[in-house]
Amino acid sequence: MDDLVGKVLGSRYEILEKIGEGGMATVYRAKCRLLNRFVAIKVLKSEYSKDETFVKRFRAEAQSAAALTHPNIVSVFDVGEEDGINYIVMELLESKTLKDYIEENGALRNELTLKIAAQIASALETAHKSHIIHRDIKPQNIVLNKNMVAKVTDFGIAKITNAPSATITSFGSTMGSVHYFSPEHAKGGYTDEKSDIYSLGVVMYEMATGKLPFDGDSPVSVALKHIQEEPIEPKAINPRVSIALNQIIMKAMSKSTVTRYQNATELLSDISIALANPNSNISKPSSSVSAGRTQVIPIVKVDETLNEEETKVPNLRTRQAINSNKMSVVPPSNNRRRVENVAVQQDDEEEEEKPQTRKTTSEDNKPKNNKKKKLTIIICVIIVVLIGGSVFGIKMYKKIKAENEANAQIEVPNLVGRKYEEVVEEYKKQGIEVIQEKSDYSSEQPEGCIISQTPEKGTNTKDKKIYVVVSKGEKLVEVTDVTGKDIKVATYELQDTLGFVIETEEVINEKVTAGIIISQDPKEGEKPYGSTIKLVVSKGDGKESVIMPSVVGSTEADAKATLEKLKLKVNVKYAEDNSKSNGVVISQSYPQNQELKEGDMVDITVNKLLITKNVSIDLLELQGGSPINADTITVKVTASIDNGATNTIFEKTFAPTEKNATFTINGYQKAVLKIYLNGQLAKEQTINF
Repeated sequence: MDDLVGKVLGSRYEILEKIGEGGMATVYRAKCRLLNRFVAIKVLKSEYSKDETFVKRFRAEAQSAAALTHPNIVSVFDVGEEDGINYIVMELLESKTLKDYIEENGALRNELTLKIAAQIASALETAHKSHIIHRDIKPQNIVLNKNMVAKVTDFGIAKITNAPSATITSFGSTMGSVHYFSPEHAKGGYTDEKSDIYSLGVVMYEMATGKLPFDGDSPVSVALKHIQEEPIEPKAINPRVSIALNQIIMKAMSKSTVTRYQNATELLSDISIALANPNSNISKPSSSVSAGRTQVIPIVKVDETLNEEETKVPNLRTRQAINSNKMSVVPPSNNRRRVENVAVQQDDEEEEEKPQTRKTTSEDNKPKNNKKKKLTIIICVIIVVLIGGSVFGIKMYKKIKAENEANAQIEVPNLVGRKYEEVVEEYKKQGIEVIQEKSDYSSEQPEGCIISQTPEKGTNTKDKKIYVVVSKGEKLVEVTDVTGKDIKVATYELQDTLGFVIETEEVINEKVTAGIIISQDPKEGEKPYGSTIKLVVSKGDGKESVIMPSVVGSTEADAKATLEKLKLKVNVKYAEDNSKSNGVVISQSYPQNQELKEGDMVDITVNKLLITKNVSIDLLELQGGSPINADTITVKVTASIDNGATNTIFEKTFAPTEKNATFTINGYQKAVLKIYLNGQLAKEQTINF
């Protein structure tokens, strides 16, 4: 059993090569001869196969996992046992595990971490609703395909490893798992769906930081840290972790099951919020004033009696206004003016001490000097006004011209289909700014060309900015092989996730269950986003369903007519039951309301009682009404009973004068009699039982 390469299991699965081995099972790559596809077969190791209790639980859990149909759960196709080999046939995923991806890339982007976590949580949501707890969620059990679709593996198997004997002292075979154990799992206590959520929180922690929250020299030390220590917040390790993602991880890893997410649906809801708004506060509202909240700001008052340069600025400590000019320095020209004023004042004082005659002369000349001064001042004012007016006029002209140019409307040109780099330079010369709003894939526009623009062509606008979307070229997507999967899963993977358009053709196939993909075209390779993929889907045997009626108590003929009308085949059996009426159906092979298919064979048992009849033959009638002239006559009777073979049932010699001959006959329905006189057929008679 150690080397099964070359063996065919279930007359169907040809084992090609060994691709992996774990503590309990060995995984092989095999080919399904019926559907002509490759599958993975997990074979239980021989030491476990000898334990009947373990094998029963293995099969029960595997069958439960097979019942889970979800795009993010590895499909289980078949479960079987042959020559002591217990095996599970699963979807073959030729990709890498999430653990491999983290080791190669380190900490993942916030968006990618949330999207992968959402897929795992969605898988857990479906499993938990079916009362299946994974109990071994870890990156090694998450497989990523080329399109970054996550698949959860080992459903059901992990639950078996959590048998009561698997306590904290028996971690030898679960070294990879202890880093993701929930506190209650590490204690060996009761585990439920919230334990899976804790493990998913650890996986998210590792995706977001590239590191495990707890590590140690031994499994026991790691388990104790899960029980006793609080993890360092992911954001402290990787500052690029968003606020929302940080809070989701810490809530999922809460040591108390009360404060942890209660189910996967709650977790999915918060993940959707975090994807839409990475900076949202998910776990709890802040008690402090939050950014963006409306606040009262003190008004800065301006004293209308002061010039602009003398605006009062509030003192935030004393709440009193301070004249900003008090801090200014007096220009040197003002100092000179003050000195001159002092000199003039001194001259006036000296003049008061001079003789009266000189003072009178000065007063006589004063009106004349004042007139000259006034005239000079008027001329200067006029010159200043003219110069100021000219300057003001020029400024106003330029301002009005600039406003008119700014408010002038332009007709938006058509930029769609043109090279982005070319139009930027071309329209920059015309004062129009072409701005790349974003880039996107396009099957119509080559890479670097404009897909769309805002505002649209022909629009009149005064805003000389045109926002454009630039093509990244045609988007190519790797085709996923969905052969052998349910049509719902195939639709999710190909259409909802990858953006392909699906065309389906239903065909009758007696060997493939209805709703399963038989073939697809194309099956592999890169194809443009939105391409059409044709799927051939099995309709099963194509026969309509039939509900079995009750024909017990009906006659054989009526029962056959009823069943044949439903396109069922009928096989009649007979039995003898003296408590039932003769000739009626006393049992049927399928109970009433059983769902069957057209053409199915139904056995009915009809009561057939053996009946004895006394038969009397008129001898004179055989002789023509009177005795013939002979010493003796011979009478023989043959019979075909219930359409059976003809046999002689009576033969005897009588005197011609005897009147009657009597005998008995046994049968179920009828007997055809032939009566012979002296070897000649004299009469035929039918007896009904």
